[in-house]
Amino acid sequence: MKHFVIALILSASAIVAQQPKVINTQFNTEPAGAGLSATVARFQRSTQPQWIGYEVPALPRTNFNSCSDSDGASQSEDGCCGEYQLEGTRNGMSTTDQKPSPANMYVLMRLDQGAIIRIRPANAGCRLNAGGVPFTWLTGVQPNDSVAFLAKLAAQPNEGSKHPTEDALAALAMHATPAATDVLASLAAPSNAPWLREKAAFWLGAKRGHEGFLALQHLVSKEQDPKLREKLAFDLSINSDPAAIDELLKMAHSDDNPAVRGQAIFWLAQKAGKKASAAITNAIENDPELQVKKKAVFALSQLPRDEGVPQLIHVADTNSNPAIRKDAIFWLGQSKDPRALEYLEAILKR
Repeated sequence: MKHFVIALILSASAIVAQQPKVINTQFNTEPAGAGLSATVARFQRSTQPQWIGYEVPALPRTNFNSCSDSDGASQSEDGCCGEYQLEGTRNGMSTTDQKPSPANMYVLMRLDQGAIIRIRPANAGCRLNAGGVPFTWLTGVQPNDSVAFLAKLAAQPNEGSKHPTEDALAALAMHATPAATDVLASLAAPSNAPWLREKAAFWLGAKRGHEGFLALQHLVSKEQDPKLREKLAFDLSINSDPAAIDELLKMAHSDDNPAVRGQAIFWLAQKAGKKASAAITNAIENDPELQVKKKAVFALSQLPRDEGVPQLIHVADTNSNPAIRKDAIFWLGQSKDPRALEYLEAILKR
């Protein structure tokens, strides 16, 4: 009996420890025993404004900027300010890769007239100010259940500015479960609306690491729409997997659409490095399309000056195409680099 009582006390303490610090609200807590979707649907039967929140594991090194406009506090190491004002105008969706980061995050949903109008993630442990709106904390929410719920919410038809598609995808992408990558990949598949595919692919690149890269690589190999392939080039450029650079190089060299090759070259320039530089130079010399060559010249201007300026001078001095030489000279002038100015003065004296 004694052990049973101790177990009950420890269990109750764990539940209390999981509850957030919420002020300026009527606070309630209840288990999400019927599953997250069914539980939230029950709350949606009410027309009253309310906040619902729960806690799930977050990706490592993810900190949410939970500073609000009106609290006047600076962000501390854990991403929390004095308090996070949920009814404030700032959405708290920006993230940083600071250390240390909390292992968990809060997913906070704002309901109004039965509709979910806003989703805000926050670092677990932040103090929340609900602005006088009732707040219900759900316990026992499983990460994969949260991912499935947010994916379903994101995929609903976009019905104006209050539909939280981007909020749902961003919060989903931060979940520390492989299911988040799988769901984002499915949302980026051809069977979905273009706007949803584009946003899901972005989060695959931005937050899902190696598995996200593999999903993007598959999308690039199968995608028929060149406009989306252009956007996939950017998604690869922000992915943390080193192999993403090789995929960009492949797109820059062999994609059958000139606009896609041009975008791949542009984003390679933002990554810099010897591989990127070689791919840009190769495009200037060998790509059959003038628009790709011109994009590559511009890409040289985006490289670090010690790398880009000498190459622009070389192109301006040696390329056989007058339009390409003209572009190289233009970007040299924009650089305001002393070496570029010296070269331009030499041209004028010829």
